[in-house]
Amino acid sequence: MGEKVINCRSSQEYIFGYLGKLPLKATFFPATKVKGCILYFHGGGFVFGHRNDLPTVYRQLLVEAGYTVITLDYPLAPEADLTTIYLAAKRGVDWFIEEGWRYSGHTNSDYILFGRSAGGYLATLLTTAAPYASQKGLIRFYGYQQLLDPRFLAPSAYYLHYPKVTPSSAQHLKRTSPVTSGELSERFPLYLSARQFGNWHTYLGKRQTLLELDKQIQDFPNLMPTFLAHCENDPDVPVQQSKDFANQLIQTETYWLSQAEHDFDRQETPFADRCYRQLIGWLDQVGKR
Repeated sequence: MGEKVINCRSSQEYIFGYLGKLPLKATFFPATKVKGCILYFHGGGFVFGHRNDLPTVYRQLLVEAGYTVITLDYPLAPEADLTTIYLAAKRGVDWFIEEGWRYSGHTNSDYILFGRSAGGYLATLLTTAAPYASQKGLIRFYGYQQLLDPRFLAPSAYYLHYPKVTPSSAQHLKRTSPVTSGELSERFPLYLSARQFGNWHTYLGKRQTLLELDKQIQDFPNLMPTFLAHCENDPDVPVQQSKDFANQLIQTETYWLSQAEHDFDRQETPFADRCYRQLIGWLDQVGKR
């Protein structure tokens, strides 16, 4: 049984599992008249961030449109490798299907996965490696497609404009036990160093394991309704990763932006507003199928 730990008017928090002694939590933001449920995974290069990083204005837009948003923890790298991260995220999805949906206000366990940046890769991996009939769609904002893309294995020209963080300095920021949240000010230097020295993949696990996970994603069910959004001039994750993914899908809707930004929706803007309104229209259409 999920353990409720917080209950307030606008959200409820549950523990859906543990990683050792570390609780893995889910926060429910319930809609009043529920059309569907969205299971959300945050971004942050798997290194920083927290489950409730979806900007309030856009989370509320989804809730007001009739979609209960459930945000799920996963442990962060490098304290946890990507296999551990995946298994923790899968535990959250399994818990939702078995029990958590009853707290959502919905009539069944159907859901759509939503991930931003690293969370987009995780949501895509879950869709391929844990294909459940309850999943009705995938939303991926500026997500990775291949962790071992050559552009991630070399120093990033964009991040080299920042002050250098040496690998030895970054190692001092690593915790002695896993965590599920990390503030940008505290954890970003870990990611910055990894991208400056082209060793981000070493945070995530053995190269052969990452290669197998990248191959797993290529088995994505091409009939799964999918919504993709990405900036054409993203300085962090190449837009081509999303475009290549879109080209292999049959039921896909895309929203390409001209901005030179990564997380274009981190604050309210007219172009992010348009993206979320198009997303809601897509969600409504998926719900009619």
